[in-house]
Amino acid sequence: MASRYPSVVLSICALVFIGIGIVFTVMPQEMFAPLGLAVPQGAPLTELRAVYGGLEVAIAVFLLFCARRGGVALELGLLLCFLSFSALAAYRGIGMGIDGPQVSMMSALLVSEAAGAMFALSGLLVRARGSSNG
Repeated sequence: MASRYPSVVLSICALVFIGIGIVFTVMPQEMFAPLGLAVPQGAPLTELRAVYGGLEVAIAVFLLFCARRGGVALELGLLLCFLSFSALAAYRGIGMGIDGPQVSMMSALLVSEAAGAMFALSGLLVRARGSSNG
């Protein structure tokens, strides 16, 4: 019997994405305030809801689909999760290096994204080990 760990990892990642998407849809101004961003009403707020809300929820739905479907879909979902968290961490780190000292929340996000990438990678590795054994 194949390990359920990769599906659990992917489902947890999906919950993270859907949670972020919902929070950014409902209260985007409050989410950006700790970063020193004052988001004006109107089009800028709508754009942030679309990208940080809608896109995150879409990723979550795809990850849940992949977790449920299994097979190669499971691997693709884990890969998307790993690449998403890795890119967020890498580009946040690059930005922090270029732009200098940051608010403490930026460091916390970097650590969280790196942890998410490692979590997704662990799911990929367990999946690969299971595939090679059977």
